[in-house]
Parts: sequence; C-alpha cells; structure tokens
Amino acid sequence: MDPEPITSNAKKLMIVDDDADMRTLLAEYFRRLGFEVTEKESGPAALQAATGTRFDCFIFDVAMPDMSGLELLKKLRDRGIDTPTLFLTAHDLLDDRVAGFEAGADDYLAKPFSPRELEYRVEALLRRSLGGGKQNGSEDRLEIGDLVVDRRRHEVSRAGAKIDLTPLEFQILDLLASEPGRAWSRNDLLDRVWSTEYEGYQRNIDPHINRLRKKLENDPKNPHYVLTVRGVGYKLNETP
Repeated sequence: MDPEPITSNAKKLMIVDDDADMRTLLAEYFRRLGFEVTEKESGPAALQAATGTRFDCFIFDVAMPDMSGLELLKKLRDRGIDTPTLFLTAHDLLDDRVAGFEAGADDYLAKPFSPRELEYRVEALLRRSLGGGKQNGSEDRLEIGDLVVDRRRHEVSRAGAKIDLTPLEFQILDLLASEPGRAWSRNDLLDRVWSTEYEGYQRNIDPHINRLRKKLENDPKNPHYVLTVRGVGYKLNETP
C-alpha cells in the first residue's frame, strides 16, 4: 500500500543506518510523503552533515560500526543540536530504551515495525517541535519565580537567560508549569506528553527529567525547580 502524503512542507529528515536496504526503503517511503531526505551510512558521516545543515527530524539506527546511534546523538546534543530524534533498534529491552532516552532521544521503535507506525511517530515529533502538541491551559506565557515558559515563542528562560530544550523536554516542563505544585505521576506524564500511544515502561520518563534538571538547575542533584514526589512522580516547585 502506498503511503498517504502528509503535510510536511518539505521537512528535512536524516536517516542514518548502516543497513543499505533498510535505509533506502525508509528514505523512499518518506520522500513519497514529501520529505527532503538525507541518507547516511555511518555516525561520523551523519555528524558532519548534521553540524552543517539544519534538520527537522533524525532517525538513527542504534547499532552501527565506528559510532553507535547513542554516541552520535550524545555528540549532537553536546553541540547544542536539539533536533527531534527517533531511535530504531533490534532490541526492545528496558535498559536499551533508558540508554536511548539518556542520550537525548525523543522516541524509540523496535524492529520489525511498519512504515506507517514510523510515519505516525515522526509526525508526532514534528508536531511537538513546532509547538503543536497538547497545550495545558490557555496562557501563552507562564512565569514561576524567575522561570518563564513562553508557549507562543516555544522558548524557556531562567533569570533572563534562554535555556535550549528539546521539544520533548519543553512539553514536559510546559505540563509541569501549567499547574505548579501539582504532583504528576509518571504515567500521567507519559499519557499527557507523548503524542503517540506509547507502550513504554513508566520510568522511561526519568532520563528526560534528569536532562531537564541539568539544564534548569544550578545543582541538578539538589533541584529547586523540578522536584521528585516520593511514591508518585514529579512536580514543579511553586516557589523555586
């Protein structure tokens, strides 16, 4: 069955996989959807391309020679590249998922999968990156202490200094900031933040919280903004 074109406005997609057949199959599928697709066979080649060009979404295979997808994404995140990223992997294990999220991934899909499922997840990542995910409340600008979440601009700042977040990190903070002081369970966060029907283990949210704290907090090990609620999940401090 031919894919049904989505409204992508020639979004730039990079697919990185050392399996030439898989890479070509996915590239052709997304080109027929209207995407501008760049194919790379290795981590080093992808790193060079991603550093010089702005992409809207990445699809990385995890297991690749020379540089794994995990290593590649860590290097990109360290360089401040927050492009939404989905990992493809042959192993659907909890430890692998957590490692992917800790590296900065936004979603994770195990092989074998249907192209339509991958398409759906890429669409969800793009909606989040454009601020088109679920918004909580009607305010365009949320202020909690010196922390500002600007929904219209899709920006976050603390004490006037801009903080670069991935789309998923922004969505998590947006939800927490919509009701400061409210304790959100991990399942609540997964249900409200993930745009796809996510089948992951509830603690998959923890690596994203850890990365968010590293960007928000002066001391991530002793947070003042994103607090842990024992036995429940997380909340945003009402008076950080």
